Amino acid sequence: MDTEVVLKNLGQNIRELRKNKKMTIDELAEKSSLSGKYLQGVEVGNRNISIKNLNKICKALETSPDTLLNMKPYNLKSSEEKIFAISEKLKKFEENKLDFIGNMIDHLNNIIKNEEKNE
Repeated sequence: MDTEVVLKNLGQNIRELRKNKKMTIDELAEKSSLSGKYLQGVEVGNRNISIKNLNKICKALETSPDTLLNMKPYNLKSSEEKIFAISEKLKKFEENKLDFIGNMIDHLNNIIKNEEKNE
């Protein structure tokens, strides 16, 4: 993914979370000690963002950088959207359940391969 897409995704995720928290850009600016103009640029993907400023925004939104960076990406292809949706569901499981699910996926993959050989 190129930098422009990453910045657009991040900006979209910040805006989405801010709006979900019913927070204005001015309120986010005040809580993060960043200017509203800067935050507007970040939200539309026109401004680079430092780790330091990302951390300020995360604290103001009561979230973590990995959450903002891993929210649903902007402009995904259909197959990528499906993979993303599945990965979001998997995040809710404990590790031992993930092992079981991984084994089930391997089993399903083997069944599909065998069916393809028989066609």
